[in-house]
Order: sequence, then C-alpha cells, then structure tokens
Amino acid sequence: MLTQRQDAASSLTGSPAAAVAYGGAGNEAGAPAESQTAASAGAVTRGQIIARIERMPGNAMHIRARLLIGLATFFDGFDVIAIATTLPLLIAKWSLTPGQIGFLIAAPSVGQLVGALLFPALAERFGRLRSIGWSAGIIGMMSLVCGFAPSFEIFAVLRIVQGLGLGGELPVAATYINEVTRAHGRGKFVLLYEIVFPIGLMVSNAMGAVLVPRYGWEVMYFLGGVPLVLFFILRHVIPESPRWLAEKGRLAEADSALRQFEDRAKQALPPVGDTSRFDAMGARHPRRRVRDLVSRAYLGRTLAVWMLWATCGFIQYGLSTWLPTVYKTIYHAPLQLALNLAAGASVLGVVGSLVCALLVDKVGRKPVINVSFVLCAASLVLAGVFHASTVYVVATFCALAMGFLASGFITAYVYTPELYPTSIRAMGCGLGGAWLKVSAIFAPGIIASTIGTGNLSGAFLGLAVVPLLAAITVHFLGIETKGQVLEELEV
Repeated sequence: MLTQRQDAASSLTGSPAAAVAYGGAGNEAGAPAESQTAASAGAVTRGQIIARIERMPGNAMHIRARLLIGLATFFDGFDVIAIATTLPLLIAKWSLTPGQIGFLIAAPSVGQLVGALLFPALAERFGRLRSIGWSAGIIGMMSLVCGFAPSFEIFAVLRIVQGLGLGGELPVAATYINEVTRAHGRGKFVLLYEIVFPIGLMVSNAMGAVLVPRYGWEVMYFLGGVPLVLFFILRHVIPESPRWLAEKGRLAEADSALRQFEDRAKQALPPVGDTSRFDAMGARHPRRRVRDLVSRAYLGRTLAVWMLWATCGFIQYGLSTWLPTVYKTIYHAPLQLALNLAAGASVLGVVGSLVCALLVDKVGRKPVINVSFVLCAASLVLAGVFHASTVYVVATFCALAMGFLASGFITAYVYTPELYPTSIRAMGCGLGGAWLKVSAIFAPGIIASTIGTGNLSGAFLGLAVVPLLAAITVHFLGIETKGQVLEELEV
C-alpha cells in the first residue's frame, strides 16, 4: 500500500496540477483550484508534507505567525518579571515579611508547573494553536484581575492561576515555531522569534521603572492583559502546524494548512521531487509516547534538557526578581535607581539573545549553550568576590550574568524541540519547562535565606555552581542538532 501511494505521488508530481499543488515551477502567490483537486485525490503523504516544509523559505505567513505567537511570548516575559518592578511597592503596601515576599515570588511557579504539563498535553491532543490561545487567554485575564487585587492573599492566588498560562504558553509556542520552519536556518529563524521573551523582560523592567513610581503597581498588570485578544483571534489568522496534523494522520488538513504558507511565497517554489527519503523517516521509527522521554533512546537528551531548563529557572527567578529589592535594601539605592539598574540587566539579556540568534546556525546549539553558561557562572563569581563594592559594580556583574544566561536560555527554545519527535515534542518541551518551574518555586526561598539576610558573597558563589553544572551536563549528554531535518533527529 505504501508503494502504491508513493507511485501515485510520483506520477502526480509530474503533472501540471501537481506543479501548482506542490508549488512547482510556475507557482505564484495564490494557489488555484487544482491544488484542492490534488489534495482530494488522496495523494498527500506525510513525507510530502515534510518535503514541502523543507523546501519553503520564510515568507509572509511565517512572519505573521511569528508576530502573533510572539505577542503571547512577549507578554509571557512581561508578566513573569512584572513582580520584580512592583515588589518594592507591594512590600510597603501590605507590610510583607521575608517569608511572604519569597512566597509571592514563588507562588506563580506552582501554577506554571501545572501549566507546563497541562498545555503541552492539550497541544498533543487538540493542536498547537488551541493550546497557545487558551494559555494566552488565561495570562491576559488574570493579569487584568491582579490589578484590582485588594490583599496579599488574593493577589497571590490570582498569580498562581495566571501561572497556568505562563507555564503553558512558552513550550507550546516554541514547538509550533520549530515545526513550521525548515532545517536550513531554523536556529536563526526560531531565535529571532524567541527574542521577544527577553524583550518582554526588558520592556517590563523599563516600563516598570518609568510607570510604577508615577502611576502605581497596578498599571503593570493592566498592561499585561493584552494577550487576552489572542484567545479570540489566533486560530482564525494563522494555520495549525502541518507537521502535527500529518502526524495525526489528518493529511488533507495538513495539506490545506501548508498551502496557506505556500500561497505567501514571494517566488516560485521548486518541485517537491522524490519524497521517498521523507516517507522513510516516518516509517523508520515507532510512534513515541510520553514514557519514551525517559527510555534508553532519549534519556540522555532528556537529562540534558531538564538540567538546562532547571538552571534557567533557578537563576532567572532566584536572582532577577530579587535584584531591585537587593539594590534598594542592601545598597540603599533609591527606588528609581534600583529599577533602572535591573532594567539595564534585561537590556544585556536582549543583546545576548540577538548575538546568539546570529551564531547558533554557524557554531551549533551546544557550544552556544555551554559557553554562555560558563560565562554566566564566571560573572556570578565576580559578583560574589566584589560584593562589598558599590552598587554599580555588583549591578554590572549581575547584568553580565543575566545577559549570558539569556543567551543559553533562548537557545533552549530551539534546541529542546529539535531533540524529540513530533508525537512527543510538545510534552518534551513541557517537561523541560516544568523543571524550570520547579526551580522557580524553590529558588526565591533559597536565595532569600542568603541574599535576604545580606549574605551576598555566599549567594552569588552558590548561584555560580548551577550554570557550571548545566554546561557540563549538556556537553556530555546532549547531541548537536544544527542543520538537520527534525525527523532525521528521531531515534
């Protein structure tokens, strides 16, 4: 039966109708009715879907998808770090104890942990776009309601619920963007999308520094409600992942979704040609299930992913959320200066992410991650050594640490989806994100016992060990994925 389908496909690709349906010579923007005839003829195979994705350069539909899903990811970063700029005022407003401060920082991570497991599972069953839309709706709605919270307890509960969306959006969004992108230049394409997350962190810090002293803490959460719009429009303006649809056997829908990308091509696409190589990729390996993430075939990759994401969570949530408070309480910097210094750290995060996007397809994923984490560790060591210096010296080393961390962190969003097959890709990303959230739950409390008591030297040196261990783990257990078709990386 497989041979008959491949023969039918081969005969079809030589016909004029196929030249239109599969973007052969003469295909211009806007596919005529022949493409629908070809799809309805039952000639579409999973191998053809993969082949058509791999021959297609970025176009207007890719840009639309990157902008809209990027909006959700931007506000994921915006809302995650909003607590850093509003925390000094919340401490004063509700007279929070160090324990309550640690809980307020960590509480959303409980929801994020659940969301990182829930929404990828929904994405595997109902589709990538449904899951992204649902998570964005929760992020936006809960942010709006947080702006009206009358007490510490209610605010904490709302942040936990918002965490469901914050934890679920990122891994599924990364999965979608990876799946609609071809192997050539995938790292740069994905990371130029993912850079919106550190931009969200940067904008949140910058806007917090400008708006919070003037308009109060509530304004940050009102602005964070924008993602609610995506709940209503996302599935109507960009197509579902053709790879996911093909994996589910919904080949006609995969063909239709892919044609929405092909129709936006600026130039004629080359003929698909022989797809037997791509058909063989799907037939070569068994369909994987979630338990296979810890099977012999994928265990090394999974351990590298878990350590990578746990490190990012520990440093990001354990350090960055504390920085404005540290500058204000330990170094006695004015609130405006404390917020400005924290915003400077997020700027370096964006710069590091941009440099990373330009290098990752040239030098590979593992070298970028490992070098970034080693330099992050070195910066934290220097912050510990010079902790008795001025606030500007410590802030400089912290900013460097956050910039290097961002370089490794953003690479995780292209690297992790590449390590797993389509059937478990979202869950692989979700479990990685879950380890980030586990770290985020415990990191603020751990750091509070050191930074919160003024023991900056021990805190910074202890933090430095974490990215160093992650670099070692990725080096020995991770694989290089640069330039390979996603299906070629399956085992």
